[in-house]
Amino acid sequence: MKHALGIDAGGTHSRAVLVNETGKILGRGEAGSGNYHNVGLDQAVANLKAASEKALADAGQNTCRPSAAFLGCAGIKSSLDKSRLRAAAERAGLAPAGEIVVENDLHNALAGGLGGRPGIALISGTGANCLGRDESGATFMCGGWAWILDDRGSAMGLALAAFHAAVRAADGRARPTRLLPAALAFLGLSEPEEMLARLHVSPWTADEIAAFAPVVGRCANAGDAAAKKVLRDGATALAEIVKGTFQALSFPKGAEVVLLGGCARSGPPYQPLIEAAIRKQIPQARIVEPEGSPLDGAAINARRLLGKEDKENSTTDKH
Repeated sequence: MKHALGIDAGGTHSRAVLVNETGKILGRGEAGSGNYHNVGLDQAVANLKAASEKALADAGQNTCRPSAAFLGCAGIKSSLDKSRLRAAAERAGLAPAGEIVVENDLHNALAGGLGGRPGIALISGTGANCLGRDESGATFMCGGWAWILDDRGSAMGLALAAFHAAVRAADGRARPTRLLPAALAFLGLSEPEEMLARLHVSPWTADEIAAFAPVVGRCANAGDAAAKKVLRDGATALAEIVKGTFQALSFPKGAEVVLLGGCARSGPPYQPLIEAAIRKQIPQARIVEPEGSPLDGAAINARRLLGKEDKENSTTDKH
């Protein structure tokens, strides 16, 4: 019986599963980051290899070479990203040459969230991204441009939009808002003028700034008009990338949409706004609860590679 590796490689850790032709998970393994933009190509592939070897050992298949491998990796977007990682994974011997598929890790989130069914996954955590897969197996990704180019509606996007509203209020260009004192307290500052140096000179990470998003929600719950607008605009922006995905693919009977990520699944007040915005822009959308994890999705994507038809479909990308 043939075996395939499914890997879900994030910025913090990489997890691998070994599956057989029936889709049964035989073994699991875990290692470090698989985002080569963060840790470098050699280290990322070494981590993927380590996770894979642990999965093989867990399955008692130390001497068995997988027939194929599906790598769903964070930070993968361009064709150059995919070809670089694929070539390195082939050199490392994860699977035979020509039998390794590399995609963004959102492919695993979509497959896991919908149990392998066609549909759309919207993820909004620190950043925002959307992926769809239709009945033909064609896929399309919309979003995923990171905060400097886009990411509206993500936790980072909400935080930055709230900071923008705060400084406009500080200048008197907009009405007073709770977002201004909240932003100062969050950043540990005493006056608005200190925000410039704090954000332009002092080091910070996207995760650190994105942590302000829940504060925006609390300000909105308290009735702050500016905070409410930030959330409404963010929800509209997320619905736009779902709509872009829906229109790029073929869903004649409508599409299931699953929301993933800490921001999209934050509950009131933001999540209901996202769901309402999606239904408004795509009346054919059916929002459903996630069924499984990204690692479950990695197993599904690995199983697809063991069937010729599924393998061909899995590599059809419209974007």
